[in-house]
Amino acid sequence: MVAEPSAVCDEIFPDFRDSKLRMVVISDATAERNGVGSYYADLISQIRPKVETAELICPDGDLSGVRRFLSPPLPGDSTQRIWFPRPIKLWRRLKVLRPQAIVVPTPGPYGLLGMIYARKMKVPLIVGFHTHFEALAGIYWSDFFGRICHWYLESCNRLLFRHASVVLANSPEMVSLASRLGAKNVSLMGTSVSSDFLRRELTPASPGARRVLFAGRLAAEKNVSLVIDVARQRPELTVSIAGDGPLRAEVETAAAELPNLHYLGWVPRTRLADTIDANDILLLPSKVESFGTVALEGLARARPVIVSGACGIAEWPELDSGVFTVRAGERVVDCVDRVRAMSVEMRAARAEQGHLAARRLNDWNANSWIQRLRGSAGDAALAR
Repeated sequence: MVAEPSAVCDEIFPDFRDSKLRMVVISDATAERNGVGSYYADLISQIRPKVETAELICPDGDLSGVRRFLSPPLPGDSTQRIWFPRPIKLWRRLKVLRPQAIVVPTPGPYGLLGMIYARKMKVPLIVGFHTHFEALAGIYWSDFFGRICHWYLESCNRLLFRHASVVLANSPEMVSLASRLGAKNVSLMGTSVSSDFLRRELTPASPGARRVLFAGRLAAEKNVSLVIDVARQRPELTVSIAGDGPLRAEVETAAAELPNLHYLGWVPRTRLADTIDANDILLLPSKVESFGTVALEGLARARPVIVSGACGIAEWPELDSGVFTVRAGERVVDCVDRVRAMSVEMRAARAEQGHLAARRLNDWNANSWIQRLRGSAGDAALAR
């Protein structure tokens, strides 16, 4: 049984290696391009030393030659693509890897093919549920084409849930949504952090807490306009925005207008820890956010993190020490003022506690995944 959030940080798991476990993740998200891609790239890197096989199969993002025309952009966001796998190549790779469990975190072409191959190989299918598409429907999908997208995602998720041995979601709200969509066996999963965020020496934030960072997709659900408002209403602060997406032009225009607002462009994950370290507060005021991996990365770097109540990370009480949630009726800029009004010592102490909580959640998540794989390996053996 996987622990509920209230028990996560109270458990200590021993270090071990199980050389008989084999897991493959098949994802439509390119590694580290968005939250889902980052989640499984981090997870694979952490559990690989503890098992026989842990591999992520996903698009490589290569748009050279004819692939540019065979990988259409996502509706409403040309910075992301719909990728189509090569079925024969994928099947041959799976035959070599001989997974005891296949993990599918996306309802796209890769994910659906992963479901088919899990059934063909008679191994358990683990479905990761990361996208709150019901909430996104109210933002993007009001027209006829949008309703088709909504129907497609809901139908694909229901199909995946029907064939899954377990569905894993990263917040209590997402667990409830999966149950409403027909998942019979739903459990809560944590979120991992890249080792680069945890192992390197921490750098202290500046005492004045004048540097505020937003990092993520520049899209409507992220409430980027509220980040711009912070820069506009508090000219004494330096506000930086890192990312790419359909609202890039809006951000660039605002950065040209406001001398204290800086657009950093897309920041690769190899430089994200440095970018967080160069700032004092991380801001994530999303309208929809199933968890908010970048917020956990901010905690890992001992930075106060401000999130909206719509962010799934706000549902994890173990992380409250470093997470500040925008209160009902409170403006985002007022929450920034509230954090800055704390004493330097109190802010630093809470940031340190947040760092330790992020480490505990990270360790719990990696080891709980291995526990699930052990159970799946037993199920696969019985099926055969």
